Amino acid sequence: MSSSPIEILLPHRPADLPLRATVTEGEQRSLFVALAAVPDPRDPRGRRYPLVSVLAVAVCAVLAGACTFAAISDWVRDLDRPAWERLGFGDRVPAATTVWRLLVRIDAEVLSQVLARWLRVRAVPVMPGRRWRLVIAVDGKVERGARLPGGRQVHLLSAYDVSTGIVLAQV
Repeated sequence: MSSSPIEILLPHRPADLPLRATVTEGEQRSLFVALAAVPDPRDPRGRRYPLVSVLAVAVCAVLAGACTFAAISDWVRDLDRPAWERLGFGDRVPAATTVWRLLVRIDAEVLSQVLARWLRVRAVPVMPGRRWRLVIAVDGKVERGARLPGGRQVHLLSAYDVSTGIVLAQV
């Protein structure tokens, strides 16, 4: 019996879900090209892993359900060696602390803009009939427990494209 939960759950998935399309080489490269626009905050002398590779791993792991730095690291470790090579790693992959140290130093606003642009290009809006409207939902929240240096609370405002499910902007 396989230890992979994917192989166990796959036969039991709902019948109405569409089959997952395979990712083409061009689509894989488009993520790398998009992530190349994010500036690297590291000193050039201490780089062991390409920034684009670590960011691509983080994006793919989060899309697969990872919600911690350790889960991102576990996700990449579970891949086979040919997948490591396609991602730009050699015989080693970054540890969870390496992923954490890099991701906390990345400019979050730039990364958010790059990923939103990449998703908008890939996503096809659902057009149920001849008439189609772009519907953008705007939602705001106050972050509980987070304070700015002046003592004010942190407010979060997001714009969300309803037809594609993409967060267009967040401040």
